[in-house]
Amino acid sequence: MKRREGLMKKIFVISNMYPSSKHLSFGIFVKNQVEALRNEDLDVIVAVNQDPETGRKKTIVKYCKWGVNIIKKAIKYRKQISLTHAHYVFPSGMFSLLLKKIFHIPYIVTAHGGDIERMAKKNAKIRQWTESILKESSAIIAVGPVLAKQIEEEYKIPRDKITVCSMGVDREVFQPGNLSLVRGQLGLDQHDFIYLFVGNVIKQKGIEELLQAFQQVKKRTGKSVKLVLIGSRRDGNFIHQIQPYIDDTVVLVDPLEQKELVKWFQASNVFVLPSHIEGFGLVALEAIASGTPVIASSVGGLVSLLENGTGHLVEAKNPGALTDEMIRALHTPKEQYYNEEAAKEILHLHDVKEITKTVINLYESTVKGGSNS
Repeated sequence: MKRREGLMKKIFVISNMYPSSKHLSFGIFVKNQVEALRNEDLDVIVAVNQDPETGRKKTIVKYCKWGVNIIKKAIKYRKQISLTHAHYVFPSGMFSLLLKKIFHIPYIVTAHGGDIERMAKKNAKIRQWTESILKESSAIIAVGPVLAKQIEEEYKIPRDKITVCSMGVDREVFQPGNLSLVRGQLGLDQHDFIYLFVGNVIKQKGIEELLQAFQQVKKRTGKSVKLVLIGSRRDGNFIHQIQPYIDDTVVLVDPLEQKELVKWFQASNVFVLPSHIEGFGLVALEAIASGTPVIASSVGGLVSLLENGTGHLVEAKNPGALTDEMIRALHTPKEQYYNEEAAKEILHLHDVKEITKTVINLYESTVKGGSNS
């Protein structure tokens, strides 16, 4: 493959989340961006953590292995690396900062939401690291405008240093399909009204409220409805906690490859994302691209994504409001509930091709800036 000529040599992507054959959805958006950059003839090398296991001991072991891998690759390619791109401010950005100090390699960092909303608030030390990583970076990508504002205000980062840029949606993968045909392929009942959730099955995603609301929908409508939850169920305590809400109308599905996942979007009547916090809400964008109406919490990046009528926003942590909206979706014809014009506008803005151009421009200006210093 002919590599892009100019100032850039190798781009070194560092991420604490990246998918594997065993964990298909773990940081899939980072891999998608890496592949999109390679498709534009960029020479991208990666050092990533592909293990989602939690627990103090497991975390220490996996991060030590990951750290060693980063340092080995940095030493091997140090004269060829133009910049590093860290996904998640902490811990990934910590390594980019280290490589800047040791080898004078500039870096940019993408804040995805959880790193600012949760990780930085764990303790004073991580908060301090987060601040240093943001301040020492050449540029910051925030996946949504609310997150960008938070970084600017809480960490006193100049606004012109922050680029608002989602991870983008691949519309060659996520596109509308024939509901009846896809349901046949998936073995789903043609007459059920199907609500879909995709993401980690954890408390912060609003799963409890979703299950409570779904039970109310069944009681109040008497219609044949199903709720499908697709995602990792690693938090055993939480799964035990929600067990009373799980019955034969709730379907649990393990994480899927994207070409399989899109079929579930196409087969569902409504996608529901009742998160408590959300940096951007890429999965909602994937639903929109698949032609599936969206109900989501009015938090974080979901507000700017859906407020123009692309989807339907409800108050977070409010099962009653969620119930009402889910019932409204059930009784409203799709052509009225899914705003096609608003969807087209937002999909163009967040098309992976447009996003990739933005990221490459940022790389080029960073390398140019570094070469002038």
